[in-house]
Amino acid sequence: MTISMSLEVEEGSSFDKVSLALSKMGAKYSVDEKNLTGNFKCSNCYFVFRYIVPHDAVAVEGMELSWKVGVRGAFHSPINALSESWKDIKSFLTEFSMGTNLRFLLSFQYESIYAVRDEHGLRFLKNMVDDA
Repeated sequence: MTISMSLEVEEGSSFDKVSLALSKMGAKYSVDEKNLTGNFKCSNCYFVFRYIVPHDAVAVEGMELSWKVGVRGAFHSPINALSESWKDIKSFLTEFSMGTNLRFLLSFQYESIYAVRDEHGLRFLKNMVDDA
């Protein structure tokens, strides 16, 4: 069983930007035309990213934002490694935000927002687990 977190990235992103952040973390991944998939080394959290064509509105409930989503990602965290997965996800988002000025949201089931990247920078609003 896993817990899934959803990432929505502003249009203009690319798998190159995502893979650069993943490479800096030592994550294993593969890329094709439509998807980037892989696992984080420490937690074995599985991730998948896909291009959104045409660009779509942000799916997080209650969010009326002016920007469109160009890449969506999902992180599938094993229940027995939630703490490690959260550390990996936070590290990825930190690396990714250093390589781009694009906005993004990390949410649980498109309902609860856990991280935001906007004009004020990257902010973590919630933790997946209490000990992270």
